[in-house]
Amino acid sequence: MASAIRPYAKQMFLCDFVIGYESGKTDLYGLFNAIRPASYPCTLVNFCVFAQFVGGLGEVPFFVDVIFRPRDERIWQTEVHTLHFPRRDLVVQMALKVEGCPFPEPGAYLLELYCAEVCVADAPLRLLEGDTIDGS
Repeated sequence: MASAIRPYAKQMFLCDFVIGYESGKTDLYGLFNAIRPASYPCTLVNFCVFAQFVGGLGEVPFFVDVIFRPRDERIWQTEVHTLHFPRRDLVVQMALKVEGCPFPEPGAYLLELYCAEVCVADAPLRLLEGDTIDGS
């Protein structure tokens, strides 16, 4: 059996939830790149990581790391899941529900998406404190 071929990610988004339809369309609700928890440390009950992939073939393992950027510290990792790529010319969509991810303090975070142990996409996430989005 031939080994899997790692895909590349066309896009990656963070959102509140994803709805897929039999027609092939997908709706992403509540796209975000910054949030303001009521207090710290906080645990986000759930959110979704959505990505589209191309160029993969076979069964490819994937997971998401959450990195606290000021210390370049991994604070959380999802379980390893598998994407199935029947042909290299197909776009494959992935919606991963993230539950219980802890955020110890405000600041810059990075969510990194790995396929076959290689980072193929990332998305920044800023956790804010204070009264306004710009921090003033």
